[in-house]
Amino acid sequence: MPQTSRADKSSKSCHEDRLSALPDDVLHQVLGFLQADEAVRTCLLAKRWRYLWKSMRRLRINGSGGEWWGSTDVFLTKFVSCLLLLRDPGSTLDEVEIEYANHFGDDHTWISTWIRHALSCQTQVLTVKFPLPVHVDRYLDGPPLVSRYLRRLEISQVRLKSNFLNFSSCSTLEDLKIKDCDLYASSILSQSVKHLSIKDCFFKDDVRISISVPNLVSLQLRSYGGRTPFLESMSSLETAVVSVEVWSVNYCRKGFFAGECCGTCLDCCGNGHGCVLLGGLSRAKNLQLIAHPEMFIFRRDLRWCPTFSKLKTLLLNEWCVQPDLRALVCMLEHSPVLENLTLQLCKQEKPACAVEVEENPGLVEKPAAISGYLKIIRVKCEDVDGRVCKVLNFLSTFGIEITIQRTKG
Repeated sequence: MPQTSRADKSSKSCHEDRLSALPDDVLHQVLGFLQADEAVRTCLLAKRWRYLWKSMRRLRINGSGGEWWGSTDVFLTKFVSCLLLLRDPGSTLDEVEIEYANHFGDDHTWISTWIRHALSCQTQVLTVKFPLPVHVDRYLDGPPLVSRYLRRLEISQVRLKSNFLNFSSCSTLEDLKIKDCDLYASSILSQSVKHLSIKDCFFKDDVRISISVPNLVSLQLRSYGGRTPFLESMSSLETAVVSVEVWSVNYCRKGFFAGECCGTCLDCCGNGHGCVLLGGLSRAKNLQLIAHPEMFIFRRDLRWCPTFSKLKTLLLNEWCVQPDLRALVCMLEHSPVLENLTLQLCKQEKPACAVEVEENPGLVEKPAAISGYLKIIRVKCEDVDGRVCKVLNFLSTFGIEITIQRTKG
């Protein structure tokens, strides 16, 4: 019987293509970790790989670092268009990521076409990024998106126009993230979205955009510019974080320097809205309301303050204690089941802010309608200055232990 040496066995093992012997589903998973141009080039590896790229279920059209960025923008457009058109027509897509730098042109119409083609392939997760300098005009426009399969959508660094934010025809969309975008639409609509995140975006400053997402469970509205959007009712809301930064156009022209709402000017009463934010947030169980002291939008809303009938955990920053404690008192009186209160206070710049508290003794008395469930009070501050002392004096009337935590600026 012929003997096979160990070296012969090793040589045979080295030439054996074990990777190609794997099932198609496994190989498609492997291709999904590659950028699209790299995945297509695997067709040269062996006969087994020749057409695998046509049916892979995850596409990463991501050019940062890919070889095509040294070529022309026209080449990239043709490559992606062919990639989508030459796919196996019977193959669906689970996930598509499009990162389009577009350094060489201003035509973004192809992006909208690619997005709609991806949705026609039953894509469940879609990510669209435009990593461009801020001076480059980039936008997505056209009719509303339509999909019965899309579950998660992330869009960043682009201007969204017209009906692009109407997701009424995306019946299974639950997770929507929008970042670093200019929102030039009249509304954001969805009956299915449960988790909405809008960060570092700019809203139109001539009218209020309406956010109508009635089945929302969690909301993050952070560091936006332009005019604050109008939040419609969200009966299933559990957690919300709203942060209003200084570059928002929402300020009272008469009371700007005091950070107050005059209650009479167009900014305070205009646009046909009562509560802009707080009405839509009134069913939340956990709520964080953060604003620069000069931004008065929360204090404006308190003129029509709703009852937060489910609110258990509340975090506020210094907007609620400037120039006095009226805003804090109002929030507490309208939170009948509140259990956990956190105040996050920055270092006081103008010691005169709390003078009005001394002139109104009633503001440092325990509110008559304070929640009987309130058990935890935390005060986070950089320094225990005069303003913090007055806040602590007010909170001490509740007869509840207060935890003070020092923070860095």
